[in-house]
Amino acid sequence: MAFWPDRLRIRRLDSPSAPSHELAPTLAEPHEWLPSHGLPPTYFPKSARYEWFNMDTFERYRENGGHPVYGEHDIQYCFNALGYRSPEFDELADLRVIAVGCSYTMGVGLPEDALFHARFARRLQAASGGKMVVWNLGSAGASNDYIARILHLAVPLLDPTVVLVNFTHAARREYASVQNLLMGYLPGWEPGDDLASQDIKRQFVALASDHDDRLNSFRNYRSVNALLSNRCWLFSASDPGVISCILDHVAKDRYAGVLENIDKARDHAHPGPGCHADLADRYWERFLALQAQGGTPESRVL
Repeated sequence: MAFWPDRLRIRRLDSPSAPSHELAPTLAEPHEWLPSHGLPPTYFPKSARYEWFNMDTFERYRENGGHPVYGEHDIQYCFNALGYRSPEFDELADLRVIAVGCSYTMGVGLPEDALFHARFARRLQAASGGKMVVWNLGSAGASNDYIARILHLAVPLLDPTVVLVNFTHAARREYASVQNLLMGYLPGWEPGDDLASQDIKRQFVALASDHDDRLNSFRNYRSVNALLSNRCWLFSASDPGVISCILDHVAKDRYAGVLENIDKARDHAHPGPGCHADLADRYWERFLALQAQGGTPESRVL
């Protein structure tokens, strides 16, 4: 089974008065997470729209006395046919942006237009013209293993003009079990009553170390860097440690810094609109500097 730290809580927009309910993750079979063509489906809802999702629940909203910016009906989670909070992947556009990361990139607790990649894309479209699409591959609870895997599948298919990567917490992992099921490991995750899951967690905890986190961060970063070497790409982090531990091995001119968690999203846990606006500004500054440097024809956008 696919592990989920905070089980999904959702409310359909076509039934806003219905109580929130839990959605159990679906199994992730091998042919799904490494498809021979196309992108893998997520274990999120498919072709659906919701007002509440994951940690962004009506119960949490009410317990916190609402939110200073967003009300009960101000956020929609729109999922495409594969379960990504993204336009469909067959959409045609002159400018194609991929954004990938964890729930910070997915945008839990925020409307899509407030996210850093949407803000960046609006500036890019204003500067260059042409039709724009932003494919959001962010996934709540995702690891840097996921980021590398999904990019290797998505980039040849979607042929992005710009790729924005928000690397996440270094201790997270993807693991394929002996039952051929893809699992996501997060520190602090509680597996419940399933004995196999409990055993896997014990083994992960026993093997975990800061040194292994650093090595895994290096592998994932260099894998992404090699994949995108002839493209325009920039990166940031939701956890400063994931980059600082390998700082001597990254392209610092592509680094936009950390997506801080200062003002809060509607769930009062994830970064708020101000944090995303600040990161979008830093991405744009890095982007303009890289464009001024020239580079390969493939990496030239403006």
